[in-house]
Amino acid sequence: MKLTVYERHSLIPLGLGSSLLLVNSLCRSFLDDFRKGFLCGMALMCFIYALCTLVLFFKRNFKHYGNS
Repeated sequence: MKLTVYERHSLIPLGLGSSLLLVNSLCRSFLDDFRKGFLCGMALMCFIYALCTLVLFFKRNFKHYGNS
């Protein structure tokens, strides 16, 4: 199954962001405050990038196909 451009640009950052949050939660006792904040910030940026990609996808679909 081949992914479209929008699927790649939204699914890859979502997977990366969730992996960063998983590493952050599993290694919480080994990480100092800077690394915890860095991992959470990187995960947040991945989620924001995926959200922006989805908004652009729906915006272009509405423009091309109309509101119905």
